[in-house]
Amino acid sequence: MTTITYGREAVHNSGVRTGSGLVDRLRNYIARSRAEHQLAQLDDRMLADIGLKRSEISRMVWGE
Repeated sequence: MTTITYGREAVHNSGVRTGSGLVDRLRNYIARSRAEHQLAQLDDRMLADIGLKRSEISRMVWGE
């Protein structure tokens, strides 16, 4: 399971969506987009500090 924390909200990628509505999917999309943008703003040294490479950002955020 992948967990992304943005501010106070956490987005969990458990694979299967059960009963999530349009609003929940929109919130999830916005939170992931923000997380991806914030990670992309970090330099390579900072990404290495948290164990990420620039090429892994999208996969880690979106679970692809």
